[in-house]
Amino acid sequence: MYKLAIFDFDGTLVDSAPGIIEVMEQVVAEYGFSEEVLTEWRQLIGVPLPKQMEIIFPDKKEAFHETIANRYRAIYDTKAIQICPPFPGLLNMLARLQEADVRITIASSKRRNLIETVLDYHQISDYFSLLVGAQDVSNHKPHPESVHHIVNKFSEAPDNVVVIGDSSFDLEMARNAQVDGIGVTTGIHTREILAQADPLHIVDGLEAVLPLILNGRMTY
Repeated sequence: MYKLAIFDFDGTLVDSAPGIIEVMEQVVAEYGFSEEVLTEWRQLIGVPLPKQMEIIFPDKKEAFHETIANRYRAIYDTKAIQICPPFPGLLNMLARLQEADVRITIASSKRRNLIETVLDYHQISDYFSLLVGAQDVSNHKPHPESVHHIVNKFSEAPDNVVVIGDSSFDLEMARNAQVDGIGVTTGIHTREILAQADPLHIVDGLEAVLPLILNGRMTY
């Protein structure tokens, strides 16, 4: 059994991808960006927003990136709870992991206060021992800093740690940190994209994640 589980947030614990894309669509429409911008932006869910802007608009200045990012945030922040419904099976999984003494944490590229707002609203904050958000690290996914921060906090051996995420960025972070990864196909990245990061498992939902965590590094 793994002793430390590190979950991504968007697309992994909550079904936020559709709502995120709606906000992206609104921003793209307001600024008259092309459909290609939206297509590229969708694939970058899981990357910190400022970095998304740098990737999508490499020829634009920082002030432009900040303007677009701030407009996105202004829209998103008014509906953070509404567009972050928990996935089916979340509460059961959290309760079962807590009963098994598995430490549950989050490593996300989202701002920590938004995650806390959603967790508090659904009354599940107490299940999580640590939450690492965008502002808590200098190097973001797929850099392993978030994983190292959590592992060092709890002095856990890498063999006892697993990262669960819906994007290749999560799974590449796990690989870079030399810990196991479990991919879930509940976000924006397909099974084929997730497989490129070579996770130990790829599953279709949280119900399938639970036994994998409880059984540790066993393969099937």
